[in-house]
Amino acid sequence: MTFSFRNGCGNGLITCAISALRPALRSVFLMLGLLLGLLFCSSAAADIQLPEPRTEGGDGIFALLKSRASAVSSNYPAGRVSQEELSTLLWAASGLNRPGKGWTVPLAMGREPYCKIYVAGDEGTFLYDWKEHSLKEVSKDNVKGTIGRQPFVAKASHVLVFVTDGKALGSLNNPRTEEWGHVAVGAMTQNVYLAADSLNIGVRYIASLSADVARASLKLEEGDVPVCIMPIGKR
Repeated sequence: MTFSFRNGCGNGLITCAISALRPALRSVFLMLGLLLGLLFCSSAAADIQLPEPRTEGGDGIFALLKSRASAVSSNYPAGRVSQEELSTLLWAASGLNRPGKGWTVPLAMGREPYCKIYVAGDEGTFLYDWKEHSLKEVSKDNVKGTIGRQPFVAKASHVLVFVTDGKALGSLNNPRTEEWGHVAVGAMTQNVYLAADSLNIGVRYIASLSADVARASLKLEEGDVPVCIMPIGKR
């Protein structure tokens, strides 16, 4: 890079060669680029595309019903649940199982799911998107230890949080919508029990949770109601 300018005291041209500054300038711009990239990555949502769920194999339905049980809190399983296993549990709870409108749980008036499932883990908190079978990041905070009231909840691999969707239920325009929301959560959690047992994953339905913490940490909308949590861990 060469700059030329006219000296005001004469007609001669003074040429200043500053080529030596090129490496230094490149280093400065490189560092600025890296810093901007880090800032962008830290603020960008880290959504997760889940792998295909398991839809075949495993124990038969009657065997699963016979063995269905809640994990014991005094020795709660805390083994890591893989992304593939988590994918299967979420699909079992409210995933599409046929083209068009068709889910793994019954829903009033054939409507789309009017209950949300949040996933709290070490890497952050996410909302399950049944349409794309993916996890949408809500925050990077680990809220397992605060969203449940029992100490063993924090040790679980993940904590599933079931929330009735106030906006979706309101669109049904029926005086029984609150009841329908709780019935749907019941069906979803039972499906999680059966799928978890088939995958050798411990699970427990817990109605007692820190509702205020859930509303704040999950960034719930007005009318959304946290109903229960299900900590899950590999046996």
